[in-house]
Amino acid sequence: MAEEDPATAAAIVAQLTEQGEAAAVEPWLQWAWRAWFALTDERSWRGGGMGPALPSNIPWTAVRLYAVEHGHPLAVLFRLLRAMDDVYAAWWAERAAEAQQKQEAG
Repeated sequence: MAEEDPATAAAIVAQLTEQGEAAAVEPWLQWAWRAWFALTDERSWRGGGMGPALPSNIPWTAVRLYAVEHGHPLAVLFRLLRAMDDVYAAWWAERAAEAQQKQEAG
């Protein structure tokens, strides 16, 4: 998107930065970031019991296929995506807890 519409991309980054949700990705890691976003729809969601559903990790099979199709080292890609999934799951759980607290407060 940044290549197609730099002004819109910059506006989105500015808004996310203001909200404290923007991530600065080093150029040498952008390939893994793109993979994580491309594969995010492959993940399943597990029931949250009394709360909202929580994201699972991106399946290994999807990571493997992506690595093969794009010529990326599987072990490195898998490790990076797992680390990103861990951060995403923690972020999601934090947001869910905040929403639950707001709901209980009123």
